[in-house]
Amino acid sequence: MRGAALGQQEFRARVALLGCLMACGAFPVVMLVARSTVSRQISYGFLVWNLFLAGVPVLLALVVDAAWRHDRRVLGAVSWVAWLFMFPNSPYLMTDLIHLREQPPTPLWYDALILGTAGIAGLLAGFVSLHLVQAAVTRRVGATWGWVMAVVVLGLSGFGVYVGRFARFNSWDVLARPRRLLYDVGSDVAAGDTPRAAVVTALLASFLIVSYVTIEMLTQVGRYADAPGESDRARGT
Repeated sequence: MRGAALGQQEFRARVALLGCLMACGAFPVVMLVARSTVSRQISYGFLVWNLFLAGVPVLLALVVDAAWRHDRRVLGAVSWVAWLFMFPNSPYLMTDLIHLREQPPTPLWYDALILGTAGIAGLLAGFVSLHLVQAAVTRRVGATWGWVMAVVVLGLSGFGVYVGRFARFNSWDVLARPRRLLYDVGSDVAAGDTPRAAVVTALLASFLIVSYVTIEMLTQVGRYADAPGESDRARGT
């Protein structure tokens, strides 16, 4: 009975979390619709597609978790690889701030809010998907390997965002154009873009790692705050 109750609580928590993520993603979309209605200008339409791509890792993470819970190793492994390649689409939204321009009659601060909230929504979606996958890895091989996986994925995502923003490749190009992807990225980096590639990768990876660890530590503090203390248990309260 207690195990079933915990399962129901986890299910409700996940549904609520997914609802919050959808609300975060809907916020910039609603602002875009309002902007187009008032200004008669269609701008930043690419954000809708980018927000969709940012949500895909969350769905794949749920598949990974469900597959490994039911000991479907092949499905879990395939889903994990797909999640890994799609994950950079979530933090990629932060770099869309590069498109911020003064476009009268819309105030600059309004466009900044659209791009900023879209970036936050993407970042949160990525972190939620990583938390789900890390929890699944932890259940299978332990907490240490769960954290190793998380840090490595965040580090690789820094380079993945660089490839998407500056080399202009998409996640599915890994399957659609693997040779072109390797050749073009290798040529660009070797031809003199090494400093920018290194700086962008290092900065984004560091930011993602620090942000994710901070959020994870915050959840740990919340668990400790909710847990009864030793003195409370001794008194039976």
